[in-house]
Amino acid sequence: MAGERVTRRGALRAIGAAGAAALAGCGAERGGDDAATATATATRTGTTTATTTTADTSEVCMEPVGCLSFDEPPERWVANAGIYCDMGVALGLADRLVGIGSPRRYYTGYYDELPGVSLDKSARPALSAGARMSKEAFYAADADVHVMDPVWLRGTFGWTEADVTEIAERVAPFFGNYIRERSDAWHDYRYYSLSEAFGKIARLFDRVDRYEQLEAVRREMATRIGSNLPDERAEVLLLRPQGIPPRSFYPQYLDDSVSDYQWSVVDVDDALVGTDIPRWGATVDYETIARLDPEVIVMETQFADDFVLDRESFRSFALDTMRNHPVARDVRAVRNGRVYSGGINYQGPLISLFQTEHAARSVYPDAFDGPLFDRERVARIVTGEA
Repeated sequence: MAGERVTRRGALRAIGAAGAAALAGCGAERGGDDAATATATATRTGTTTATTTTADTSEVCMEPVGCLSFDEPPERWVANAGIYCDMGVALGLADRLVGIGSPRRYYTGYYDELPGVSLDKSARPALSAGARMSKEAFYAADADVHVMDPVWLRGTFGWTEADVTEIAERVAPFFGNYIRERSDAWHDYRYYSLSEAFGKIARLFDRVDRYEQLEAVRREMATRIGSNLPDERAEVLLLRPQGIPPRSFYPQYLDDSVSDYQWSVVDVDDALVGTDIPRWGATVDYETIARLDPEVIVMETQFADDFVLDRESFRSFALDTMRNHPVARDVRAVRNGRVYSGGINYQGPLISLFQTEHAARSVYPDAFDGPLFDRERVARIVTGEA
């Protein structure tokens, strides 16, 4: 078994130090569509290595890392947080996950509603410790592929080009693009939609069939929601609370990033549009919220994801606090009890199904009632029984 892993990793590494292609901050996808190929190249800190492979070799490309070529799909893998971890679980690869970059940013409670689908975060080592992501953690995980963006490692944890190259060449390649949101100055290369990124991960692990089936579920739910939306859209103020109970908030403009995926499906009006509130970095207080007087307030609460998704806890955490505040209690959304948990913004293909359903039922309760997708069907796809 050890010999087989060395052989497979060598095949990946031949093109898979592709993580080093990100060192310049960008990496072009060759030839547009991912395709099977007989010859592949990878850029490594100023040098190019060409490797001839068999006709059965597959190739998959993604900015900023470039292309990976492999004879067999990788087995052991690590990922950073909820987006790519959730993709792996959706493809039936939970048992192969050997490390999680930031477990705190990965909520697994939704899996309880999918029969036969589970993942125990405590059984996987965390690669990060506070503001540090050590190279030693990657050596210890001993993965065949690192499903994360190496440019994100540099921008967030202070890794150098040499650090990325060392892990890509001595342990395993990187393959990922940090797609959660569009606010980072270092992310000057292409963003992918959730579906686009998921499709590339499915090709990497040779699980395109499950990807296509889950995409069908997503499209069907989006169509169902779109065809039943009321003519008048709800006005939503999206906030990220600070403190327990919250005393100030980061306002969140809605855009087409992965963290806001459900709102593009549910189609609401953004209460921040047309205001003088900065897009990034500002905080607002209850007085500002009262001035905006939104119809609906949704709070992202990723810093305590395992806590706030419980509805009763959330009422105590947010709504009851606002009802007892001398200014907040007069806000339209608070008066009408229309303050909702927005869940988490690290969401992959499974988590986004639940959060899109929750968003639709919260904002438009008269239009949507009951489940909006089939849990049993999704579970069968994930477990390979569909």
